[in-house]
Amino acid sequence: MFYLIENTNKYFTKNYWLGIIFFVLSLLLILLFIFFEDLRFFTPVNWIVAILIFECIVVGVTSLVVRHYKYHLLMSYLVWAIVLVVFILLGSFIPHDLTLDIVVLVVFGIICIIGAMYFLMLHVVANVPYSFFVYRALVLCSIVTFIMYHAQIINGGRFAEIRDMDYLLAALILFYDFLLMYLLTFQLAPKWSDDCDSNKDITGSLVLDNHLLNPQLNISRHETHHFT
Repeated sequence: MFYLIENTNKYFTKNYWLGIIFFVLSLLLILLFIFFEDLRFFTPVNWIVAILIFECIVVGVTSLVVRHYKYHLLMSYLVWAIVLVVFILLGSFIPHDLTLDIVVLVVFGIICIIGAMYFLMLHVVANVPYSFFVYRALVLCSIVTFIMYHAQIINGGRFAEIRDMDYLLAALILFYDFLLMYLLTFQLAPKWSDDCDSNKDITGSLVLDNHLLNPQLNISRHETHHFT
């Protein structure tokens, strides 16, 4: 939609803070939805709140979507949707009951987060090659593990399970699982994606920031332009 409506695209590109407000609002609403059962079980309030959470998430990511190439965006959507389905099916059909190992899963997730943060800092501070890919791999390992766990508690028949009346919460949980993976996509978006950027159409598919690939070349061009 944001590529079909140019004015909307420019508006959300300029006013990125709107996306931040709606995304934070979605997080607050999902917390209320989790901790207050009346919001989940009282119809039609539960549907209204669930739709509001979903829409706040969608509007919240517009600040990222409008800065992404549309073909990368669509391809990433397809890839992560397939990953989500694969691990939902895997979690549903494996004989081992992951709901019995919640402590182990939490410890595994914490270890993955610690490792991910370390490699993320290597990427940010020292620009270590491939460190960001290791960061994403560790985050992804944690996410897919909990996707399988969520699949088991939603399907039921295990030690722990979600109540039948919690179908909206189950849907939102899986949507957040997808969102966690999908947000990693936006690292492939052009870092210099404003209209004034002359390099935005010649970036690669994996490393899209030629300013980081050729910092000396970029500095030389800037100095040449400055003196002329």
